[in-house]
Amino acid sequence: MLIPQLEAYSVAIGVPVRNEIKRLPHLLTALAQQQGRLSFVLCLFFDNCTDGSINFVQRRAAALPFSIVSDYCHAGDSPSAGAARRRAMALALRSAPDGTLLTTDADSEPALDWVATNLAALEHADVVVGRITRGERRVPDKLDRMDAYLERLHQLRRIIDPVPWEAPETHHWTSGASTAVWADVYRQLGGFEPVRSGEDGKFVEAAAQAGYRVRRDATVLVKTSSRRAGRAPDGLATTLAACDRTPVLPRVAHPEDMVWRFRQHANARAAYHTGAFATLAAALQLPWDQVSQVAAESINDEAFVSRIVGVPRGGMRSIGLAHAEKLLSDLEQIDPLEVA
Repeated sequence: MLIPQLEAYSVAIGVPVRNEIKRLPHLLTALAQQQGRLSFVLCLFFDNCTDGSINFVQRRAAALPFSIVSDYCHAGDSPSAGAARRRAMALALRSAPDGTLLTTDADSEPALDWVATNLAALEHADVVVGRITRGERRVPDKLDRMDAYLERLHQLRRIIDPVPWEAPETHHWTSGASTAVWADVYRQLGGFEPVRSGEDGKFVEAAAQAGYRVRRDATVLVKTSSRRAGRAPDGLATTLAACDRTPVLPRVAHPEDMVWRFRQHANARAAYHTGAFATLAAALQLPWDQVSQVAAESINDEAFVSRIVGVPRGGMRSIGLAHAEKLLSDLEQIDPLEVA
């Protein structure tokens, strides 16, 4: 175990580690080469590591241009991505209690300007989520096609429902492989939930519902692996393996239902400022007094939008990706100001 430092930093990077000795060198090298001579501390939580990851980091630590603090658990617990990230971020919060917290994964390789672009993006937002790419040379797969579709869908979202804190170049990802947040915001939100998987999505959703500005910035880049056997349950590796096992394209939420939600987001945002809730309540099929009460309880329009807009009547439909791509092409031609 590396002894935690008592010095307070302005930037701390929390990373959960579970048997990543083969990929840790890429992470450490990428962080060592960060541009801008920015000072930060790397906070590692070793989650039941049995592959020598701890000893490897101890040997490398003295040669790195940043400090490392760490903690570990050898209880033999089942993998829990949320619990491990929460422990790593607890170290980060202790190291930079009044600063900025970043997190990535031990199998990832941040771009050389990753820290700098995160800090720049946080000047416009409370939470910044970076774009995730798979760096290896490979034959394009079904997940690449899905990624391209979701990018188009997100671009349409921001045309229909623009927000001032969004990046000019945005993306659809929500991933713990690249998330940055002000320390006080992280503290207010209670941190990442100690769940088996999906802690990143839950954190970002909680931030929006609390009225914090979430910026998806495509200039913030992290490369991650395309391996099929991952450490986190139900993570990217699980998704890739599932895609390999089936010859059919994945199913996605119906784009018409997604666009309905985007339009209601825009309508709710406008209604929050005007107080004209009748039309919104009718579209959402909610009582006027319920809509008005949620608005009164919401600190700003982002909190209101995130809390009040649900799914269309009848629920969200799902269709095959190929069909969704064709429908999205038609939707992209419609006037974004048209209200369904």
